[in-house]
Order: sequence, then structure tokens, then C-alpha cells
Amino acid sequence: MAGRLAGRNAIITGGGSGIGLSTAHSFGREGARLAILDLDGERAVAAAGELHRNGIEAFALAVDVADEAGVTAAFREIDARFGGSVQVLVNNAGIAEFASVEESSLESFQRIMAVNLTGTFLCSKAALPALRKSGGSIVNIASIAGIIGIPGMPAYCASKAAVIGLTRQMAVDYAGSGIRVNCVNPGRIAGTELDRWIIEQDSEEATRAKLAKYPLGRFGTPEEIAEAVLFLASGESAFVTGTALTIDGGMTAL
Repeated sequence: MAGRLAGRNAIITGGGSGIGLSTAHSFGREGARLAILDLDGERAVAAAGELHRNGIEAFALAVDVADEAGVTAAFREIDARFGGSVQVLVNNAGIAEFASVEESSLESFQRIMAVNLTGTFLCSKAALPALRKSGGSIVNIASIAGIIGIPGMPAYCASKAAVIGLTRQMAVDYAGSGIRVNCVNPGRIAGTELDRWIIEQDSEEATRAKLAKYPLGRFGTPEEIAEAVLFLASGESAFVTGTALTIDGGMTAL
């Protein structure tokens, strides 16, 4: 039986680890060919090698998604490798820091906005000419931080709220071209770089207090987010566009 993404070419930013790498494995198992983009070129190459060992066709590119010239060059190479055929883009690359508005520097605030928001804009813009040819799906990784306030994360919250808004706007603009645009709002996901960073900052008591905010009694996994992204990328979600799918163990339901 053919996979849900058989014959499709997919681009995943921030694909070298965490949610991005889990999504790559999920896509690959369903037959997709993959372009793995990451700021860390060595990590991207390692991820592509891991995918190859699992029988998945993938290649790696080092790119800063906030750099327009770098994105243009990367998508030019992707276009050559995929023969101008792209059906899926996953805008997963993102960064964060913990600091209040008063503690945040303008440089750090702008860098977070540049990667999380501008990177989503630049990669979407670069992918749209190929997506127009056969229709397809853009899936943006936003966050529950885009719909509620997270203490000490002003730039992250602002950027993810903007990603949700951009998702809905693009969905309206490009529906007529057969392009669906959705986003996923993960809660806290265990095993990601952000999760490891939070663990380093928090005491055991603080971790227990945060866990108590999740009605299901645990944090999520990268694989659980990857399965949601796969749904939004595949034909199973053919009537879904402009949606922000929250996956947070009930945290925002409290």
C-alpha cells in the first residue's frame, strides 16, 4: 500500500532535531522525499544520514531561515533537486529565551521575531511558486504561547501569535491556488531543546508545578506533534485550512 505522502516532496525547516526530525521520520515512512533544513549544517547532515539508514530519501541544507539571501539560495537548490516539484512545507525552525520585557535586549527580541516569524514568511514565499504548480500544504509550528501568556517569554509569545495570524491570512489568500495553510500549537514537548533548557532552569518543584497544569498528567512527545503535522500535510485533511490545531494535553482548557 502506498504511503500517505507517496510521490510528494517535502521541506522541513529546523529538521535536524526535535519535532522537525520526528516529522521527517513520519513523512518518510509515508513515502515523502525530504529536504532537511537547519541552521546547524552538521546536525542537518546527521539527520539526513539517520533518515537514509531508515530507508528514507533525504538531503540536508544549512540555512538561516531569517536570512533572505540564504533562503533564496537554499530554495534554488531544492528546486533543482526536486525538479521544481514541492507539495509540503513545514515551517518548524524556531528559537526562544526567558527574559521579561525589561530584561530583553532589542537584539534578542528582534532575532526571535526574525527566526520564528520572518523565517516562516520567507520560506513560505520561496516555496509558493512550486506549491502553486500542483497544490499542497504549508504547516507552521506555532505554540500555545501564541494563544496564552507564558511568563518570561515576550518575544516568543509575540512571534507565535503572529505565526497563527499569518497562517490564517495565507490560508485565505492561497485557497484558490489549491494550497492549504494550517498551524499546530504544541504545549510543552519533552525531549526538545526548549524542554531541556527549561529543565536546566527549573527546580524539581517548579517542574511539578508546570506538570500539574496538564490535565493528562504529562508533557507531549515530538512524535505526537509529528503525527498531527502529517495529518495536516496529507490528503486526510483536504477540507482543513486556516486552522490552528492545539495539542497540549488539555493545558489551555483549564
